[in-house]
Amino acid sequence: MDFSLTKEQKMFKDSARAFFSKQWNIEMLRETIATQQGYHTENWNKIADLGWLGMLIDERYQGIGSSFIDVCPVIEEMGRTLFPSPFLATSVVGASIIKKYANEKIKERLLPQIADGRIIVTFAVGESGDTWSENEIFTVAEKNGQSYILNGTKLFVPYAQTCDYIICCVKEKLKSDERISIFIVDTKDKGVKCSIIPTFSTDQYCKIVFDNCVVPEENIIGNIGHGWDIIEKTVPKLVISQCMMMVGGLQKVLEMTVKWAKEREQFGVPIGSFQTISHYCAEMAIEVEASKLIAYQAAWKTSNGLSCKKEISMAKAYAGEAFQKVTSLALQVHGAMGFTEEYDLHFYYKQAKSMQLMNGSGKYHRKIVAQEMGYQK
Repeated sequence: MDFSLTKEQKMFKDSARAFFSKQWNIEMLRETIATQQGYHTENWNKIADLGWLGMLIDERYQGIGSSFIDVCPVIEEMGRTLFPSPFLATSVVGASIIKKYANEKIKERLLPQIADGRIIVTFAVGESGDTWSENEIFTVAEKNGQSYILNGTKLFVPYAQTCDYIICCVKEKLKSDERISIFIVDTKDKGVKCSIIPTFSTDQYCKIVFDNCVVPEENIIGNIGHGWDIIEKTVPKLVISQCMMMVGGLQKVLEMTVKWAKEREQFGVPIGSFQTISHYCAEMAIEVEASKLIAYQAAWKTSNGLSCKKEISMAKAYAGEAFQKVTSLALQVHGAMGFTEEYDLHFYYKQAKSMQLMNGSGKYHRKIVAQEMGYQK
């Protein structure tokens, strides 16, 4: 199995590396995360011009029509530079759901606008703040003529404070039973109330309260009552994308630490010459390479339509804990300097902790791996 990048994938990766080296830096990150919007509008428009926002969108809807694994090197570079944006929410999850499950009218209306950056789409699934479960969807949609009325609360919705549409997973309340469906909600509706949740992450997450929010019947995505099937088939791309962002962050932290160990001197010699420090760097290198291989294996299988539930959970459990471990070792190598506000490393440490827990901790994903191996029910 060959995980080396194709010519096209390398082109995307090189383009992303060049873009972020010229257009993005830590000072811009500091300024951006302090804003209500949470992302850099000018750079968002620039990556739209580069075609990245439409990579998973078919050419007939003004996208590029790339495969999922083609997008991974770009996501990796975003993670490397801690580039905060609604890219995963809009161009990975949102675009994938609309492209595969929405009716043609919705596709023609929304996909071109996603591809050129005119609209931002996010997704709202979780309500408990922990993992996602079909049994823990309590936001209700009740039929009212040709519309539905939504009531309920969603937590950790990415970039909801600035998005145009929310792909929302709700419980459709019927006389005889209840079933999960997916709606596209226009955030301009007066029944949508949003507030930012403070987190360690460089990305922004929100709490959304639906208070008698009106959604037209034609805004249903997919078949009525089969919403959870859509979520289960789309979540793998989100989880792998997060793994790719962690892989990018891991590589950057390793590079920063090796550079520091070679330049910082104690007792007249570089600290990297001490066995403990050199072994820390070696351990970090092992974790980086292992995370990258396991993440790209899952990405390759997903992109080729192969069953890989176990591999995805393995990647999330391993990369999540590796990112936390590597940033912790990096802090030890850097000493007190590593966690000062003036230095960059603390941003990666905080991001590592956030991404380790987001969409399932290592414990949660180990349970899935065990189930796939037949050890647990």
